[in-house]
Amino acid sequence: MKLSAISVLCLVISGCVGPANPPSLTPRAIETQANAPPPAPPVIVQKQIDTNMAAKLAASIAEANAGDTDFVKADQGGRSIILAGNRAPEGSEAWVAAEVARSALQVARQRSAGALAEIDALAIAHAEAALRDPTIGGSAEVTAAQTEIETIVARQTARLEALNR
Repeated sequence: MKLSAISVLCLVISGCVGPANPPSLTPRAIETQANAPPPAPPVIVQKQIDTNMAAKLAASIAEANAGDTDFVKADQGGRSIILAGNRAPEGSEAWVAAEVARSALQVARQRSAGALAEIDALAIAHAEAALRDPTIGGSAEVTAAQTEIETIVARQTARLEALNR
């Protein structure tokens, strides 16, 4: 029995001794990649708005405002005529006068509508340029000018629709 106890003891001791080349406890390459944050996107510094673009925006806004002034004058002068013509029989003098006043409003609106078409073309050209050069400046200015002119034209359109009822 002593022989078997010694052999059992040798077996137990040999089981406690590890291999000569144990595995490393340092992270594997894949483990370090999964925990690494994604690289930060490059910071794009935009330039100032081009003076030529700023001048075109200002000219479009001025044209829309001038058209709005014309529209307001035509509206004040023709509102009562249009409303009276809306109730008059078709072909009567009141109806013809209303159509003339309505036409004057449409003509006055054309300046603002033309400015809107121009600012839309400028916005498209600017967006295309920004695709080629992300540092190009003026995006906020173009958007603000476009919104201002769209507001003017929308107000005029709503007024025309209200007079046509």
